[in-house]
Amino acid sequence: MKISYKIKLFFIAISFFISGHAPWGQHEVYRQMHMLIMCSKKDEGAFEFTKNLIVILDEYLPEAKARAARTRDAERLANLLSTNQIPLAIVSNNFLLNLQEKDSSVFRDLYENSKTLYTFKDMLLITNHYFPEQHVIAIIESLYKASKEKHISVKFVKKADLKINYDEVIFQKLEF
Repeated sequence: MKISYKIKLFFIAISFFISGHAPWGQHEVYRQMHMLIMCSKKDEGAFEFTKNLIVILDEYLPEAKARAARTRDAERLANLLSTNQIPLAIVSNNFLLNLQEKDSSVFRDLYENSKTLYTFKDMLLITNHYFPEQHVIAIIESLYKASKEKHISVKFVKKADLKINYDEVIFQKLEF
């Protein structure tokens, strides 16, 4: 039985689509190579702040290869943090207040699965409980150094009415 040329071509094309476009696992490699900092699309000003923060981190902590990532909403942000898929996030003070008032279950997830690494004027850098301490220290020291040298936008602002508690390392490494 002879297979026609068109059928052979069809099977070859199908095999390319089936095996050739299989990026499963590549997101894991990308996340291992880059420090992803996520924010929510619903959090006004967070994405612009995250992009500015990444520029500063590229200068003061270049080995991190920081990149911005955005989630569609707070629920997805909390899920990615709690499952350790992306361990860092930028959230605004207003975003957390609104979340606490309007969606207490998502706020509770963030509260239980996160800690604050660094507080800015209107934003917070939060992480999950799995984030390694040596990374926490490197980020804190880099941001603190940047704020002391020339980047006032990353000046540490201690907050007493914090919705998500500080990581204990903060009290050891920064001057209050």
